[in-house]
Amino acid sequence: MKVLKKILIGLSIVVGLVIASAIILPIVFKDKIKAKIDEEIAKTVNADVIFDVNNFSLSVFRHFPNITAEIKELGIFNRAPFAGVHLFVVERLDVEINLKDVLFGDQLRVKGITLVRPQINVVVLKGGLANYNITYPSKDTVKSTEPSKFSFAIDNWTIEDGEVVYDDAIMPFYLALGGLNHSGRGNFNEKQFDLTTKTVADSVTVRYGGVEYISNKHAAIEAIIGISEEYTKYEFKENSAKLNDFALGFDGWFKMSEKDFGMDINFKSPENSFKSLLSLVPGMYSKDFDKVETKGDLAFNGFVKGTYSDKQMPAFNVDLKVKDAMFKYPSLPTAVSNINMDLLIDNKTGVIENTLVDLKKLHLDFGSNPVDAKATIANLKDYRMDASLKAALNLAELGRMFPMDGMEMKGTFKVNASAKGIYDSIKKIIPAVDVAMSLNDGYVKSSKFPLPLQDLKFNSTVKNTSGKMAETFINVNGFSMMMDGEKFTADLKLQNLDDYTWDLKADGGIDIEKMTKIFPIDGMSLAGKVKANIETKGKYSDVNAKRYDRLPTSGSASLKDFKFTSKTLPYAVTIAQANATFNPQKVEMKNTSGTIGKSDFSVDGAVSNYIGYVFGKGTISGNLNFNSTLLDLNEFMTDSAPADKKDTTKLSVIPVPENIDFILHSDIKTVKMMDYVMTQAVGDVVVKNAVADLRNVKFNLLGGTFVVNGTYNTRDLQHPKYDFGLKIDNMSIQQAASSFSIVKTYAPIAGLANGKFGTDFKISGELGQDMMPKMNTVNGNGLIKVAEASVTQSKLVSGITSLTKLENTDQVTLKDVVMSATITDGKLSVKPFNVKFGNYVTAVTGNTALNGAIDYSLKMNVPAGKLGSQFQGLVNQYTGTNNSTSEIPVNIGVGGTFANPKTTLVSQEQKQQVTQAATKVAEEKGKEAIQEAVKGTSAQDVVNNVLGTKTDTTTSKAKSDSTKAAQDYLQDKLQGLFKKKKKN
Repeated sequence: MKVLKKILIGLSIVVGLVIASAIILPIVFKDKIKAKIDEEIAKTVNADVIFDVNNFSLSVFRHFPNITAEIKELGIFNRAPFAGVHLFVVERLDVEINLKDVLFGDQLRVKGITLVRPQINVVVLKGGLANYNITYPSKDTVKSTEPSKFSFAIDNWTIEDGEVVYDDAIMPFYLALGGLNHSGRGNFNEKQFDLTTKTVADSVTVRYGGVEYISNKHAAIEAIIGISEEYTKYEFKENSAKLNDFALGFDGWFKMSEKDFGMDINFKSPENSFKSLLSLVPGMYSKDFDKVETKGDLAFNGFVKGTYSDKQMPAFNVDLKVKDAMFKYPSLPTAVSNINMDLLIDNKTGVIENTLVDLKKLHLDFGSNPVDAKATIANLKDYRMDASLKAALNLAELGRMFPMDGMEMKGTFKVNASAKGIYDSIKKIIPAVDVAMSLNDGYVKSSKFPLPLQDLKFNSTVKNTSGKMAETFINVNGFSMMMDGEKFTADLKLQNLDDYTWDLKADGGIDIEKMTKIFPIDGMSLAGKVKANIETKGKYSDVNAKRYDRLPTSGSASLKDFKFTSKTLPYAVTIAQANATFNPQKVEMKNTSGTIGKSDFSVDGAVSNYIGYVFGKGTISGNLNFNSTLLDLNEFMTDSAPADKKDTTKLSVIPVPENIDFILHSDIKTVKMMDYVMTQAVGDVVVKNAVADLRNVKFNLLGGTFVVNGTYNTRDLQHPKYDFGLKIDNMSIQQAASSFSIVKTYAPIAGLANGKFGTDFKISGELGQDMMPKMNTVNGNGLIKVAEASVTQSKLVSGITSLTKLENTDQVTLKDVVMSATITDGKLSVKPFNVKFGNYVTAVTGNTALNGAIDYSLKMNVPAGKLGSQFQGLVNQYTGTNNSTSEIPVNIGVGGTFANPKTTLVSQEQKQQVTQAATKVAEEKGKEAIQEAVKGTSAQDVVNNVLGTKTDTTTSKAKSDSTKAAQDYLQDKLQGLFKKKKKN
């Protein structure tokens, strides 16, 4: 009620503001009214109040002489952390006010309030925040001692077709009312008054502590409640309440305080009809409930007395007695009769652990099938109990009494069970139990499938005389069933619940499809026939310790025509046949073949450690031969998509299982992965610890042959990694450029190349969630071999040609080229290698960056006459000649990007080349000048010998003398030239 008071205060503020504004000329001043209402709401209400001023109306004719104010579509929404969650929404709100009180009185008396289809939603979070706290605290800390001259009173209120939800996570308590119709009246201006109410709810649901106590029950309450002590105390006077047909009456009181709730409430059923209690049974209260024949006496009463708080519960008592009752559906020949029950639930202290549950007696006869039970639970701490159950049921007779649509059952089921003692999971103590169950001549048939389960039978016992879990013995003997001529038998001995020890034998066949028709599995379809002959013994402790040699398990199993489909998988799994023999160490698989989606497979080999794997205690190992004509990996790389729609699902990472250790000797004719088609794939794949290790895996792709060694690592599914060594031969350069993102990024010119290549390359990095390489993580190195290739129609080639006048340089050719390349820090670098621009050999070196930037250097020897005009003029300036036969080494730098290359001469080196050429020409000119000067003199021969122009030989001494003479002559000649220059 404290919560209700707060809600009423908040709503009263909003409603009061709305009413006051509606009275003051709403038609003339709509915009000003709306602005004023918004202003006042913003001052007092910490919530979003949604309304339209055009939905206001004011009438004196509807309930003359009273004024009726109406507003439609009003909503109140709290703010964070309840943003978007409504507290109060109403389709229509009517307020009827006495006109005389408005004009002349000091008491505003509301004649009536009507809420049409309201939705009230109260939420309290675990931390204590509640969405009904929507008012700002008052800033006025001084309380007025003068009595108010204005008072507020209300005659009546009505709720039509409302919905109320109260969800308190602290208690935790949940209440939902649907189809609520309520009316009431009371003078809230008085300190003590009677609240008269009438309430009907089509649906009531109550949950407390995670347990649903009332589920979609019809409720009706009429009550007069005395309210006093400033709305904190509520006294139950005349009242009656009904859940479905079960009536209750209350008397006593309930009082609220700041920290707890006090109460002293007695309740009882004013009727003594068993039929009223029967209406609370799920499924019983229907439109034909009035036609159900019943008799018998009922006594139901109890109390709740004490204090409820966060640390305390009130004492409570519930006493239910049913005597000589029966009920019978009019359409059925047999009744449930001799119903007698005596149940007491008692708690005298308010401590929940001290609750006594005492079912002194329960007996009923389902036709000729008696059921007897009793149970005493002394407390809810160690659950000290003494209970027994005995029944003998003819399932066919029960089926006639309680028909299940589409299901037929037969057979005799018997149970005789007792339990006495303490249940303590920490101390591993259970009650002593003695249970015997049996089924004979069992039969189950579903209308969804014509073949029944027949000849069902078993005998089972559960015994424990000491209460120690280790001394529990469970036996299931002679279990057998027949379905469509296939018989299945099993025997089980299970003991020691501290260390499960089992002995199981099973033999026979099961048609999986027929079983799932009888016992359907939602969202899944299974088919196939299983045959097995299995014997297994062991202890769970041996499984934990991996002592599988102590688990004698042997037998054989086969599976045929298996098919599995599921809503969560976009493909079906089939197994045409599978045969296996096993022992504790391993399973031998033979003749296993099937399909997964479009992919087919056949497997044979051995799997070990399967027992530990089944129990979740180890890694399963295997050495298998895997063969397939088609393996379509794309089906495993996408999420589920309907088959009749175009698949637009993005690719995703293929996970490698962590807890398997398999060697797959693979031979796959065709593999599809993304847009790639690989053929003749053979090699070994080692799958271990979420890593697939490819060992000498060979396949054909895009016309080339591949050999792959390396790993694909999914230990971190968000950052899968790869580390491969690739050997590729005879692959098309253009196809590589169009298919592989790494080639596209680092060598885009390959897209214009004709020819084939091979490589021996190591590459590593990280894959994205689309299974494509993250280019900024790529690292690699190795050799790239090109036997013969050519490049034409490239901007890069055109740019180089513009610097030279080489013939046929619009085509670049490569022959027997071996490139050494590395990829690191987002950059591809190549060491010098030779290509031909036309007929001219060119050495190329440089790098390509991840952003597409290129930085390459080209060196070629170009005949001087073939140089560009600018460069040729530079050479002529220094040499004084137009000789075009000498070769000039030319360095060209290539920058920019592949799409927009920038070619330039490397000028520093070019000047050095020109200087060397000029020096050579100068030396030749000097020789000619000396020869001309000594022509016809005795020194001519000597000069010719020095310059290397005379081929005659003389004696050593003569040569020495002649050389000296020539040097003297030249010295004199040189001096003469200097003197001549000075005179000039």
